[in-house]
Amino acid sequence: MSNSPFHLLFLGEDFAWSKVAQALAAASRASVKIHRAQSLNEVFLVLAGGRWHAVALDVHAWNFQGLHYVDKLRSEYPSLPILALYSSAVNDLENKARTVGASRTLALESLDSDTLLSTVFSILADLPPRSLARTDSSAQASFELLEPSSTRTQAISHALNNLLCVITANADLLADHVARSSPGERSLSEIKKAAKSASDLMRQLK
Repeated sequence: MSNSPFHLLFLGEDFAWSKVAQALAAASRASVKIHRAQSLNEVFLVLAGGRWHAVALDVHAWNFQGLHYVDKLRSEYPSLPILALYSSAVNDLENKARTVGASRTLALESLDSDTLLSTVFSILADLPPRSLARTDSSAQASFELLEPSSTRTQAISHALNNLLCVITANADLLADHVARSSPGERSLSEIKKAAKSASDLMRQLK
């Protein structure tokens, strides 16, 4: 493996995360850095803001919502390596993951340091040589690696759209806990109006 770390972004439930973390702990000499995202929105925001070599997705997480996440990522990042982690106890789950866009698949039952590292090696073999040099201070490199057919402006636009979705969704959740006619309700209303205006503007700029 190159001296440059392999940067892996993970999204999934606790069981899959513990398997990946244990595998990496057993391969302590391997130059693999991993970050656990808490939501698909965070995955998009992190991808738009830095260099990541691949994303590992727990496809049966949250009642198989992970399959949908693979599909969403593939539609936005056509060349991004996506590793689908799946349970072999679920019939045809591996094929479904590949159908919606997974680049590699790895069964959780066989996930250990050897299988994880061999998968990382196979992903590395498919990456262009320039992608192995990480530059934390330059977001431009990530756009070159992950979105060769898109512009930097498009990546930023997508990140902003996801941010607006997060703001709106959380405002809706908070609304259930704020008393009517209170200052808090008026503040939430203003937040929603601002988010909607910004969203409308983003659509016009596309």
